Amino acid sequence: MMTNSKCEWRRLLLLRRRALPGQHRHQQAQTMATHLVEQVMPWLGTRGLVAGYMAMGAEPDLMPHWRHMGISLALPAVRQGQLGFQPWCWGEPLEADDCGVPAPQATAPMVEPEAMDLLLIPAVAMHPQGFRLGYGGGWYDRLLSQPNWARRPSLGVCFSCCAAVPFAPDSWDRPLHGQVTELGVHWWRNPQAVGQKT
Repeated sequence: MMTNSKCEWRRLLLLRRRALPGQHRHQQAQTMATHLVEQVMPWLGTRGLVAGYMAMGAEPDLMPHWRHMGISLALPAVRQGQLGFQPWCWGEPLEADDCGVPAPQATAPMVEPEAMDLLLIPAVAMHPQGFRLGYGGGWYDRLLSQPNWARRPSLGVCFSCCAAVPFAPDSWDRPLHGQVTELGVHWWRNPQAVGQKT
């Protein structure tokens, strides 16, 4: 495809992702979850806190595969114009955040950057140099422009059919440390904070 337009890439890649059969997406998400458990979770230790997400639409849905694994989770929430993360356990109620996305209850505390061991960030697509194509809201880019959050290890999550997409990053786009697809985990930058508290 000959375009540099992120909007056009987003439109076409969302179509590509939705065209994957549901069972195929489920199996690939299960494989991604296994890659993370085998290749990343051992670095975090048993107390590692992982920022997951509630899959929407045809996003890779990793979390159900971890339900009985004892992984400590936080979920993203937009509150008062800022993206943050709140701790969440299976079975706890969810409510819509300020963008209408399922999130922990508003009374749940916000997680400080230093307490987060890994950010799993859903991506419409990933660039060969680690930039993420999202939905266009810029929430994660603004979050990662903050030095304390930028130091936390971050992995974009997408299907391999939406990886290595040569869209043109904007000046405000922030590269992630790596990505996970059904083909495995790939790091572009050294995730120095994995397993460390800074």
